[in-house]
Amino acid sequence: MARRPPPTHGPLFAPAPRRVVDELTVLLPVPPSANDLHSHGSGRPMRSDAYKAWIVAAGWRLQAQRPGRVPGAYILLLAVPEAETKADLDNLSKATSDLLQKHGVIDNDRKARRVVLDWHREHAELAATVRVVPPGVILESISPIWPRPGALEAA
Repeated sequence: MARRPPPTHGPLFAPAPRRVVDELTVLLPVPPSANDLHSHGSGRPMRSDAYKAWIVAAGWRLQAQRPGRVPGAYILLLAVPEAETKADLDNLSKATSDLLQKHGVIDNDRKARRVVLDWHREHAELAATVRVVPPGVILESISPIWPRPGALEAA
């Protein structure tokens, strides 16, 4: 008679695969600022206590919403409650992207083609929207890549 695998292994306990979607929005607690994600004790960076607590709380909040998965290239839109944080707006995207990747909502945070950050006053949670960028679609640049003509000479 064959041995059965331990109850913590096998398809019975494997999480169900996420359904593929074109867009999803999840509400999460506001993450710590990027400046507060790591502490540098004993010469090497370690996750701070605040970051560890946020990872657990945000992970449970994310799982409860049962989001789908956006494979491949994507656009990330983050709406942050202005009253809930004193962090700079651009310091809040790293932790959120890492959490979405860890939980399989996105394949890899390097596949972000655009990240848009905005403040909101609707509720106390960060709203993260992930939209697929279809294969072959090239997003038009929304920021100047070169200085406007004559700007360098005027300086």
